[in-house]
Amino acid sequence: YSYMALVPMIQPFAIKLVTTKNERKIRMKYNPKSVSRMTRLLFPIIVTMIAGLVAPASVSLVGFLMFGNLIRECGVLRSLSETAQNSLANLITLLLGITISASMKADIFVSLDTIKIMILGLLAFIFDTMGGVLFAKLMNIFLKEKINPMVGGAGISAFPMSARVIQKMGLEADSQNHLLMHAVGANVAGQIASVIAGGVIIGLVPTLW
Repeated sequence: YSYMALVPMIQPFAIKLVTTKNERKIRMKYNPKSVSRMTRLLFPIIVTMIAGLVAPASVSLVGFLMFGNLIRECGVLRSLSETAQNSLANLITLLLGITISASMKADIFVSLDTIKIMILGLLAFIFDTMGGVLFAKLMNIFLKEKINPMVGGAGISAFPMSARVIQKMGLEADSQNHLLMHAVGANVAGQIASVIAGGVIIGLVPTLW
């Protein structure tokens, strides 16, 4: 959460290092399409199955994320869906905050290792953002309809903060350049991919030792 709070400061700096103003002005067409109910129902199930095959350790987190998606889209659990999105989510966040803060003893938490971890996380956000932007620029070499490179920077786990930052930067470059929907898509993909990547690493670390 500390990193997510820093996203509005980290991302503009990182993105401006690897883009020009003209690149940030690139407009992207938004063509909303209707998605069938069957697709919306199958999506969380298939994602959970793939995550389970690729990174079993990530299933608990991806599974709950997709379960929330499923109860919302199924259309027959409206009360449960509204509770999960509002009061239950707030309650769980509160309980997690209290539990974590109660376990943060000064002699354990206030240490050099904690600072190292925070610095590594900060660097990870910077290089993730720059990597996404550079990959989008690479794709533009082969695409007729160009992608705004900033959208690539939204492919990180900080959802939805990163998408909002990209939207704001797009409007700063061009007052009619709305990138929110494109950035949200990349942001959701980055969130899911981050969880799966974490599961893969958790599975690999014991074998490396």
